[in-house]
Amino acid sequence: MSESFYKIIHSTKTEEGAEVDLLLDSKHPLFAGHFPGMPILPGACMVQLTHHLVNKHFGGDTTFIKAAQIKFLMPVNPLVQPNLKSTLKIKTISEDLYKVENQLSDNSIIYFKFSATYSYNG
Repeated sequence: MSESFYKIIHSTKTEEGAEVDLLLDSKHPLFAGHFPGMPILPGACMVQLTHHLVNKHFGGDTTFIKAAQIKFLMPVNPLVQPNLKSTLKIKTISEDLYKVENQLSDNSIIYFKFSATYSYNG
């Protein structure tokens, strides 16, 4: 899956990780099939979006090891809420292992929470 269903509007590195402002492309074919007439960002795409952002943060390919938590709290309709904020928190576990937490939200609603272990051998 490509990153073409979203664009990064602004990204800021923080002490804990990064904050990324995103814009969903409601006209992307992904939304036409999921679901016709009422588009929803698929949960698998939220996980993949997190993986893309982790790769961008590290500047290279990471490996997803295991998920500790994946919570889909509210559906994301790109026609209603095309702007999202990703809040990445990354903590070092060991030399090449990292705990990654991500939250997708807007100003008032949290849509998705994710916690996983990644490896990176930069």
